[in-house]
Amino acid sequence: MTSPMLDRQGAPAAPHLALAADRVSEQFGAGAPVLENVSLTVEHGEFVAIVGPSGCGKTTLLRIIQGLEAATSGAVTTRSRTGEAPRMSYVFQRASLLPWYTVRDNVAFGVTLRAGNGIYGSKRERDNAVADLLALTGLTKYADFYPDQISGGMQQRVNVARALAVRPDVLLLDEPLSALDALTRERLQIDVARILEQVGTTGILVTHDIREAVFLSDRIAVMAAHPGRTRAIVDVDFPRPRTPEFQHSTELAQLERGIWEMLH
Repeated sequence: MTSPMLDRQGAPAAPHLALAADRVSEQFGAGAPVLENVSLTVEHGEFVAIVGPSGCGKTTLLRIIQGLEAATSGAVTTRSRTGEAPRMSYVFQRASLLPWYTVRDNVAFGVTLRAGNGIYGSKRERDNAVADLLALTGLTKYADFYPDQISGGMQQRVNVARALAVRPDVLLLDEPLSALDALTRERLQIDVARILEQVGTTGILVTHDIREAVFLSDRIAVMAAHPGRTRAIVDVDFPRPRTPEFQHSTELAQLERGIWEMLH
């Protein structure tokens, strides 16, 4: 029998929750507080975006969730669908690919990381997993290219494919599309939405782009700065995945405007 997810005080958390941040605060040394009493819940299969001004601690919160940083106070608890500790993957703002590896080898590197934990036990399973990920992210015909031979958008596809190779329960995305031009960014928003819907992974996205947050997410955490705190949680009541037409719809624009007004 698996144990329920417990918070720092030992109270059982709801089984449908993939993640719960409870009154998380962060302060670096004697400096000003970065986060103050931030609370956020994310259900299994849900996509939640975090938006806010620069300096509100969005990336810091994501790093605390991943375990890359420790909160000064508060607790973050996580749980897979089976009740065990979930696997997490982190997609950074810029593609962090190995330049001496081909696209295929970069994706295979993510697969290899999980091989030691009982996933992809045989070489055939690993090869099949890489092929599936390349197909899922539209990279099959670029498999033998090196990172400097493909566009920035393609490099971020490789980043996403490598992150998915570990079969994460939760995928953390730290402004992965911010460096791309507008048209490439819109196309990748559609692709990311489709991919996450297909694999059923829970997603948490940090972004400055309100339109992107509305297009991709089920709910949006709107943050204020100095110190970073949750101003509001906005529901996006449209089924996912969304169509390209929704990217430029009146409904999206209305939600975007409402969030923009909160931030300004």
